[in-house]
Amino acid sequence: MTESGNTKLSLEVKGTTAQKLLVAILLLFPCLVFVITPIYNFKTPTLFGLTFFYWFQTLWLFVSSMFFLAAAFLLNKMEGDE
Repeated sequence: MTESGNTKLSLEVKGTTAQKLLVAILLLFPCLVFVITPIYNFKTPTLFGLTFFYWFQTLWLFVSSMFFLAAAFLLNKMEGDE
């Protein structure tokens, strides 16, 4: 903390290049899946009456949260805040 009571924010991230690359991949991969619509723009197979397009996106909401959680844990580990 600084003398005025404000915390000093730093944009520098500790860790190796490989760790930083892994975090970037963990954050970008789910975004790319959502952006590349032709890979899941189909009606079949259906699941509980939902077309593939909708249930695939819903499934990826949960999967992408796991990617983001893994990236957050890795960033915390890189910073030493275990």
